[in-house]
Amino acid sequence: MSIARFAQVVNASEINLDEACLAMSSAIQRPLDEIEWLAALDMLAGDCPTPTPEGVARYLFGELGFRGNTDAYFDWRNSCLDRVIDTRVGIPISLSVLMIEVARRVGVNLVGVGLPAHFLVRTAEGPARFFDPFAGGTELDAAETRELFERVTRGQVPWKDSYLDPTPVEHVVVRMLNNLRSIFHGHSDDVKLGLVMQMRSKIPALAEAERDEIEWATAVFN
Repeated sequence: MSIARFAQVVNASEINLDEACLAMSSAIQRPLDEIEWLAALDMLAGDCPTPTPEGVARYLFGELGFRGNTDAYFDWRNSCLDRVIDTRVGIPISLSVLMIEVARRVGVNLVGVGLPAHFLVRTAEGPARFFDPFAGGTELDAAETRELFERVTRGQVPWKDSYLDPTPVEHVVVRMLNNLRSIFHGHSDDVKLGLVMQMRSKIPALAEAERDEIEWATAVFN
């Protein structure tokens, strides 16, 4: 049922990021009450005192103490939105999803920025302002964002201005699945890896070249 729910969400005319992430989480661990966790996001947003980008960042990463999980960065649970809400730790992309979804609920339009090796949040309208949820919601300008990129890639990846462009929701979901694929492959967890590959197969934009890999991985269960 969880895979079917994920497929339903990612094949909608407009993908809801919170629903996609919760369906993904439900598929790889235990069935979740989606309404419960959507309500948890609603409650977080309802207590946010300042409906601005910096206000959301200050509320989540200052007042509530959401933070990057530097102790267990490669724990797959960091990619599960429900676990992030519950434990208040995560990785750059899951903390970014949290910030985007809480902000949306208070009328602030934020989007993801999928830098290679790191993930940020930026404003969707007006002059671009960038926030690093993994680093306590620190605000960055474009130059500081490039400096961050140079640090995390150690100068091994050429810079492109397009790295600062908003990342489509569908690509955010694919990137989260890619992270999980890498983790489960590294841990030789064929069961969870197969579930991730099944979810990848439900995303319309996946390249046709990946289909054989998906079919091979899911054969474990079929």
